[in-house]
Amino acid sequence: MLKTQNTPQHLRELNSLFSFIARRHDASRVFDDFLTLVICCLARQTQEEWYLDTIRKYDEDEINNLTKMFATLLIIYEKSLRDEDWIDPLGEYYEELAGNYKKQGFGQFFTPKGICDMMAQFTIKENDFGNHINDCAAGSGRTLLAANKICKGNYYIAQDVDHVCVKMCCINMAIHGLKGEVHHMNTLQNNKPWNSYIINHDWHKTKTPFIYKTKADN
Repeated sequence: MLKTQNTPQHLRELNSLFSFIARRHDASRVFDDFLTLVICCLARQTQEEWYLDTIRKYDEDEINNLTKMFATLLIIYEKSLRDEDWIDPLGEYYEELAGNYKKQGFGQFFTPKGICDMMAQFTIKENDFGNHINDCAAGSGRTLLAANKICKGNYYIAQDVDHVCVKMCCINMAIHGLKGEVHHMNTLQNNKPWNSYIINHDWHKTKTPFIYKTKADN
């Protein structure tokens, strides 16, 4: 359990809800399951079986907390989007958990926001839209979010070997309104994806986040 005083202010409510569930379950499993449930909620009833298979291990109080976690997450995103900036609350919280649960399956650390913004400024031009932009080791998708802040209207492609990272990337892209695809694959070996996700394919019509999973879990 993360101590409240050691958790960034904007993540404290999320941490309190998460900690309640992690008392009885493995913390890394809870985080992964939460990502799955968020994706299922954004999948517009196309992943009901995956949703039910994930949720069944939790009791009523834990399910209520998972629901509140999703609402809290959306509020965090909304504030940043209102300010016309990007945010990665899932990756940020994951790093907090990695430092606290060192033996429970956490192990990713991501490029700091300032460096992502600087890299995007070096490589992306304003009003140069209609391009395909790829990150072959995307993590939680931070470099793509930074690129989209400079110029919207591009198509983003992300790959990562870690399915937890892939899920975070999908959610970040969907809620920030990026259009593209995310592949769970080993880019260095150039293998076929184990799972693929289409992000916001109808954003121009609906302006509603949508994640479509094109392959079943192995």
